[in-house]
Amino acid sequence: MPPKAAIPAKATRVTTAKDVGAIVRAVRHEAGLDQVKAAGLAGVGTRFLGDIERGKSTLRLGLVLQVLERLGLELTIARRGRDR
Repeated sequence: MPPKAAIPAKATRVTTAKDVGAIVRAVRHEAGLDQVKAAGLAGVGTRFLGDIERGKSTLRLGLVLQVLERLGLELTIARRGRDR
């Protein structure tokens, strides 16, 4: 998992919901946004954004992808063992 303040400049291996949450929180902080403003920009509620940042693993994937996109992030999937 990346350090709390680290924002990936290149692809970062993510293996847990907590990894995603740490990256989302770091990007939000870098942008100078509180949860209310970030949630508004992402089109989700503050509770949902907080759940992402805390690494809740049972969230709706479509909304998580929407938050990532609106924070300028993208998700890439690759087979294990390749391109590492």
